[in-house]
Order: sequence, then structure tokens, then C-alpha cells
Amino acid sequence: MYHLQRLGLSRVGLVERFGCDHSRGSSHSPSRITRSAYVNVDYVRLMQVAHSQEWPRLEADAGERLILPAEGCFFGPAEGKFDDYARAATEAGVDCEVLDVNEARNRFPMFRFPTAVGAVHDHTAGVIAAARTMTALARLAEAAGASLMWDTRVLEVDVTAGPVRLTVQQRDKHIELQAERVLICPGPWATRLLPFLASRLQVALQTVGYFVLSGSQSDFGVGHWPVWGNLGAPDGEIFYGLPAFGREGIKIARHVTSGTAHDPDLIPEQVDPAEIDRLREFLAREFVPSVERLVGAEHCLYTNTSTEDYIVDL
Repeated sequence: MYHLQRLGLSRVGLVERFGCDHSRGSSHSPSRITRSAYVNVDYVRLMQVAHSQEWPRLEADAGERLILPAEGCFFGPAEGKFDDYARAATEAGVDCEVLDVNEARNRFPMFRFPTAVGAVHDHTAGVIAAARTMTALARLAEAAGASLMWDTRVLEVDVTAGPVRLTVQQRDKHIELQAERVLICPGPWATRLLPFLASRLQVALQTVGYFVLSGSQSDFGVGHWPVWGNLGAPDGEIFYGLPAFGREGIKIARHVTSGTAHDPDLIPEQVDPAEIDRLREFLAREFVPSVERLVGAEHCLYTNTSTEDYIVDL
């Protein structure tokens, strides 16, 4: 909505199944990563625009800082995605350095790098204050005249004739809405509203853990601890993480894009202990500081194509 209003649309509305701060999608929790290091040069160039234009504009409009600079470290074995990341960063000319493993250990002494051949040191990376950003976007949209319908479920979208018709449910009441254009961003519910995409999308449950590590806790905050990603091997596991921000403990998750398809309406309340064990095993293998304790865990839902590329238009 922020961009639609900024581009001149005067009547804009939002229909959201949950509240602004819900945890059933991919944008909740205190923190998320932003970076320029990506698997191909097209995404790197998109991030250059985001970092140089879009985020500064949003922060200025919101009147608050939404990105906190944090050095990025993206590493892995030669046969994984690391080579693609290094190649894309070099080709785009972004503010990243490709390091050999010895230099990577010098700059990022918190990592052991047992299997990595090197690292991409991303000087543009940072921590997005995710919850703060969502609140700011909603506030800006409403201030510009947008109609925000929270806790309202879209039941049907009829595009067979203009205008587009939406049937929505708000509490126990059904409401019919009309619009000239509809942008559908349903996340894990995409295959419900857009069933023709069912064969192209899969919902994957992510488990995020928050751990306290040994040492001075001031060493694990933004500005001291990097945002990072272990890029794995072609068929290997990928892990990523962030400094402590907005809650106790560093944040770490395993990047899951395939396997069991998950129903977004049937997500378990408790995390799987086996997934927490995987995070612990990774930390013990890759990190120099040891794990003192788990201080929190949560779920996140990814809605992916087989290539992990976006479906922007149909």
C-alpha cells in the first residue's frame, strides 16, 4: 500500500486475515536480514536499488530508523552456492569482498569455517527491524487515507468480470467488496485463493531458535555480531542467523524449501525438538562460542517455487 499510495493511487484498501503483528507469515518477529549478496546478479541489482533508494525513502517518511547496519558473512563449500554468490557480487560491483577462508577467519573469528572455502563479506548488510517496519507501513498507509480491514478473511476473488469482486468474512459477517485492481499477496494461503498455482508452490515450515552463547552478551548484539548465511552444498543444508535484537539470544534457522508440504491452518504450537537439535548441532560445529541455553523458538512459513524465484505477475 505504501508504494501504491506513493505512486499516486488515492483509494487503496487492505484486507488482512490476521492483525498487523501476526506470526503466520514471513515478515514477523523483531528482526530480518537485508543484504546485497545473492545467488545471481539480478537480485543483487534489485537490492542495490532497495538499499540506495527505497529503504532510505521509507525511513524518512516513517521518521525512524528501520535498518541497523550489520556486517554480512556468507560462506560455504566450493560446490555449493558460495561460488554463485561470489560471482554475482563481483559482477554487480556491489560493496562486497570475496575472502579466502584464512581472511574470513581473521574478520569473523566467531566462526570456525570447517568446510568453507571462503566468504562473501557484505558491507551493505543489516538487520531490518521487522516488527517496527510493519507497524510503520500500516501507520503511513492509514495516515494517507487507506482503509485497513484487519482480522478479515478473503473467501473468494472473482476476476471473471470487471470490477473485481471479493467475498470476505469479518467475524461472523460476510461482506462483498469491489475493486478495479487487486494485488493478491496471500503467502502460505496462495494455493487456496489461487488454486492454479498449487503445482508451482510449496509451503515449508521453518523453525527459528534463539540461543544465548558463552561470553560477554554485548558481543552478540547488532554492530558486533554479523548477519550470516552458511550456503551449504548443492543438496546440502543451509543455515542463517542474526545478532541479538529485540529479544534475548542470537537468532538462527535452517533454510527449508522442500520436503513435507505444510498446511498453514495446521501449524503446531510447539516447535519440533528434533529441529532444535539440528540448530544446536550446527552451532557446535560452526561457532567458536558454545551454546549456554535455548531462550526461545518460533515458526516461520516459507511459500516457495521450486527455483525459489518470485512469481510477480501471471
